Amino acid sequence: MGARSTNPTQSFFDDFFRSGTDAVAPEPPPLINSPITATGGDSTLTITGYKVHIFTTTGPATLNVSSGGGEVEYLVVAGGGSGSAQYGGGGGAGGFRTNLSGHPRAGDPVNVQPGNTTVVVGAGGAYATPPGMPGVAGGNSSIDPNSPQRNELEGTGIIIATGGGGGGAPGEQPNPWGSGTNGGPGGSGGGGAGRTGPNAPNYTGGAGNAGGYNPVEGYAGGDGRFPGDRCGGGGGGAGAVGEDAPSVSGGNGGVGVQCLIAGNPSPIGTPGPSGDGWFAGGGGGGGYNVDAGSGGAGGGGAGRSSPTAGVPGTANTGGGGGGGFHPGATTGGDGGSGIVVIRYPN
Repeated sequence: MGARSTNPTQSFFDDFFRSGTDAVAPEPPPLINSPITATGGDSTLTITGYKVHIFTTTGPATLNVSSGGGEVEYLVVAGGGSGSAQYGGGGGAGGFRTNLSGHPRAGDPVNVQPGNTTVVVGAGGAYATPPGMPGVAGGNSSIDPNSPQRNELEGTGIIIATGGGGGGAPGEQPNPWGSGTNGGPGGSGGGGAGRTGPNAPNYTGGAGNAGGYNPVEGYAGGDGRFPGDRCGGGGGGAGAVGEDAPSVSGGNGGVGVQCLIAGNPSPIGTPGPSGDGWFAGGGGGGGYNVDAGSGGAGGGGAGRSSPTAGVPGTANTGGGGGGGFHPGATTGGDGGSGIVVIRYPN
């Protein structure tokens, strides 16, 4: 064994001794890779080859890994944004993230280890009063492995899906409620409001993929419309942009994405173009004495074309809420809460 150098610089980098930052932050222990035993979630399923933990209650919860560890498959959907009232824009869907094997949107890996992994299910945005306010963004959903290796090794970082953007509010010039707004940014963007008055700007849809992920977590909302009938744009979905408001109705919400992580047929999600198990559809835009936009497949709430609030997004899908009708509606539809699912070989 060689002698340790007395040179300060050499001793810091010595192969045989740990000092400096190494002593303060030692290398994380090696990852365990063996069959997982875990508890947690609002419900659990056993499907062919897998145990599935489903988290549906908003707020933090825990997956407790009592033994084993390794990579898991997940679905993380954030809460959808609420729509706005009175020809407002539809709410954007919550961000959608998964690493399900073979899924076209499969992204970053996650590795759980013995101990508690923290799971957060984002709440849907709840519309605020008075009625001229824009929609409210949904809450983020996440998986945090909480292990000594977090962010040190591939697959040990936090997975976050961003809450959907709120729908844009209409504005008069002048307006006792305040000026109109564009759709809010988020996992998917909220739809822009239908503008009012010749001096008002065009209200555009909010940007999606607020987390800057690849693959993307969602898409932009559609633009509101004026002149002509006042119509809000559709909220963006995880699978497509929200529709710009056409001349005779509010814009349709963007379609969501199917994910069969809990089996086929799926006990979670909503029906869509190719069966069930769809999540994160955008909310439809509201109108002024015209038809309203439909909600996107995956829990998006429809806008209203009668004097009532927009339809809420479906719970545990991350669907955006629909925009309200004018005159008469006092609120937009609330966004749907999100969901987190974790599965591993059984």
